[in-house]
Amino acid sequence: MWLVGAVLVPALLAATGVFARAQLAAEAAGVSPAPVGRLVLSVRGDEVVLLGDVADEAERRSLMDGVRARAVDLRVTDLLTAGHERLPVGAAVAVDVVAAAVGVGAADFTAVFAEGSRAARATVADEGRAATLREALARNGISDQRVTVVPGDLDLGALQRSVAALVRSNGGFRFEPGTADWQGHGSVLVERVARLLLVAPRAVVSLNGHAGTEHPDPRGLAQQRAEVVRDLFVAQGVRPDRLRTAVTVDPGPERTSPTARQVDVLIG
Repeated sequence: MWLVGAVLVPALLAATGVFARAQLAAEAAGVSPAPVGRLVLSVRGDEVVLLGDVADEAERRSLMDGVRARAVDLRVTDLLTAGHERLPVGAAVAVDVVAAAVGVGAADFTAVFAEGSRAARATVADEGRAATLREALARNGISDQRVTVVPGDLDLGALQRSVAALVRSNGGFRFEPGTADWQGHGSVLVERVARLLLVAPRAVVSLNGHAGTEHPDPRGLAQQRAEVVRDLFVAQGVRPDRLRTAVTVDPGPERTSPTARQVDVLIG
């Protein structure tokens, strides 16, 4: 599930191990501690997602009401499971972390809480916002934090250069000749580029699909390729109304001209 990024999986697994050892030690001492679950907080685009364990409906309501009060303009999705495990942190801590992420306009934000482990990752538009978020995370006991700064709305040229460099160094959004099937790891690259685009929520992104003239319907193929990239961006949280598609028919044969089977990303 996209909620727990690959960079956070090790932290979550480590927390699980710490939790298991704590349970064994408590049992050996004849103590029955209240079970503690896990909590994942995610902010992407216009949505906050809460995933994890709560002890009962009262604990769920406390957390949900607090988040809704501090993220009034965002959709809040409840994926919490009520059972015998309680939140690993107080609802006030979780709410403060979400509020801090929303307040600085963090993109692709994820925080994971479990017994003995607290970790967070985020992307923000400038160093001032990064410092504010880092301070809030530290205030709530999150020392394992990775806050990345990428260009924001005020410097779209720099954002375009960052995206272009990332795409170029990873082989581009390219497809197999004559098809809309990915060549290489294009779908993974889309996820990485989407994280950059999320910090510029008002920028318009043009996706220009290419196809060679040897195809029976080059414009249709070019449009299909552009839409493949568009759908993946949307799946990563980029708003559909920010995305535009266009097509270009290239004279070069697709087998020998990689640019004739790629999708360009232009930010304006």
